[in-house]
Amino acid sequence: MGGNKGHWALFSVAFIAVLREGIETALFLTATTFTAGGQATLLGALLGLSAAAALGYILFATTRQLNVKRFFQVTSVLLILFAAGLVAHSIHEFNEVGWIPAVVEHLWDTNGLLDENSGLGLIIKALFGCNGNPSLTEVLGYVVYWAALIFGVRRLPQALTAPGAGQAIR
Repeated sequence: MGGNKGHWALFSVAFIAVLREGIETALFLTATTFTAGGQATLLGALLGLSAAAALGYILFATTRQLNVKRFFQVTSVLLILFAAGLVAHSIHEFNEVGWIPAVVEHLWDTNGLLDENSGLGLIIKALFGCNGNPSLTEVLGYVVYWAALIFGVRRLPQALTAPGAGQAIR
């Protein structure tokens, strides 16, 4: 009986996720119908569903040989880089509104090497938050993020192997 509860819980999570996405899609398609018209919305929906089905099949067919450990290693590094960029970009935005002082406005300028407004520069800026001319507080925030991450990663194995680390809290 306990195994059935787990199956129903898993089914419920998947069902609610699909239901939510379906409702969201219906709302977007309704809004699109008001602005683009019925035929354009129908064509877009059919193209989108076809593309999603094709990508789903390709993903299913190709991930059977996927090295899951390597996949999560690569995605973990990418997520860490994305988070570092979010920290730096957040500090940049706080500098612009005046909540965090910039101290030194432009610590350096690498826009001559790779302009942050070029195609590649915009992609790197969007993904990793790179700024061609960061302020001192942006750089400090980035360094503090990496220092905290490295310190935390080094302490993690010690915390996991500490006496009582695997015991439940009572």
